[in-house]
Amino acid sequence: MRESRPFYRVFTVMRYEAAVQQIEAAIAAFHAGQFAVTITLAGAAEDMAPGKASGLWASIRDNPNRLVAENKAWVNRLNETRNWLKHDRAEDTRALVAFEAGVFILRAMDKWEPWTPPMIAFHDLWLSSPKLMRPEDYSPEVEE
Repeated sequence: MRESRPFYRVFTVMRYEAAVQQIEAAIAAFHAGQFAVTITLAGAAEDMAPGKASGLWASIRDNPNRLVAENKAWVNRLNETRNWLKHDRAEDTRALVAFEAGVFILRAMDKWEPWTPPMIAFHDLWLSSPKLMRPEDYSPEVEE
């Protein structure tokens, strides 16, 4: 049966529940190859959480071997794709990479516990799979 009044529903959720919904939807989008959706939802879930002094984001942000010395420029570089998706930018196209989308999911997951079964499964997949981390290694998949 189809809902006869679909715009009359109201749900009350706690912040954790809303973040988990976003993370789980980001994981589903990741598996569907919808990396724009993945990065947007995971970024939103991450931003809902309070800062975590010793979390994944802090370790990436504060990495002494980072590519950019100045802190603000480094943070901008790390969030460049998410910001491109959120704001009007001069570039009309951008390569969305599975590795980066996965890191956004992990950044969000790091700030929200306990993890749900889909989150645990994504974490296990991340740890067990080879990853493309250098753009020069990329070659597009070709349908046969």
